[in-house]
Amino acid sequence: MAKKLSLLSPTAMLRHNALYKGVFAGRRGWMIVGLFVWGPRLAKRFLGRQQEVLITERLVAGQVLRIEAIEPPTRQQRRAAARAS
Repeated sequence: MAKKLSLLSPTAMLRHNALYKGVFAGRRGWMIVGLFVWGPRLAKRFLGRQQEVLITERLVAGQVLRIEAIEPPTRQQRRAAARAS
């Protein structure tokens, strides 16, 4: 679950002031603060990993769906693969 931020936290107050005083009131200093406060969050949202749909199928009554996670290779396996190639 995501961590709930307090409205009185310094970062929340900076984000609030940057939005209202910078974007809505047009104060250049607060716009720059907003760029640094909101920029990483927006960049992560738009440039981060995107979900990829591998397959879609309709299940009928009686069919079973099994989902498994592939375990990542151990350090020893990664080193062995690197030496082999």
